Amino acid sequence: MKPSCPSCGAEVPFKSRFAFMAVCNYCKSTIVRHDKDLEILGKMSEMPPDMSPIQIGTTGILGKDKFEIVGRQRIGYENGSWNEWYMLFQSGKDGWLADAQGFIMVSFEERDFKDFPPVNELIPGAAITVGKTIYTVDDVKQVTCKGSEGELPFKCIVGRKSTSIDFRSSGSKFCNIDYTYDEKHLFVGKYIDIEELKLENQRQVEGW
Repeated sequence: MKPSCPSCGAEVPFKSRFAFMAVCNYCKSTIVRHDKDLEILGKMSEMPPDMSPIQIGTTGILGKDKFEIVGRQRIGYENGSWNEWYMLFQSGKDGWLADAQGFIMVSFEERDFKDFPPVNELIPGAAITVGKTIYTVDDVKQVTCKGSEGELPFKCIVGRKSTSIDFRSSGSKFCNIDYTYDEKHLFVGKYIDIEELKLENQRQVEGW
């Protein structure tokens, strides 16, 4: 039996095995998963409007691996905001597609990474090594979750604050570390052209 929303009874499918929370499509309840039990954290407000053609249900291909967009968080900072789209691949892995100021970035969480430096040491120009690649701090931002929808691998509630640190390496490579008061996440990926993803089921947006 597929899980249902404790508030309205609608189906909450949790397509990704990594998904921790979901926003009910019908009543907008924020739901977290504890093994087979679901807990309501409250109601999610409406997502802020944006001009992205990507939406939940958009599909594409990265390399030879097909994916579907199953969730989104909207991240804001003092100079604007951007989308982080949660990707579920046919192979079973998950990833993120960032849609920010005309740039498209795909990244994957390094869940086994443990060597997080203290956040106050990561100033522009500082370096870290992930695997065999050296990354240099490019930007440090204080960010806030403005809203979320669909299913997501960690708690992305409105008002969640974190320090987001962007790193660059050679070519199109980048990584990002997100620090909150009780969690740390490392994402490694690259900048790509949106045409490479062969996206389908996009939202019709004037100008795209």
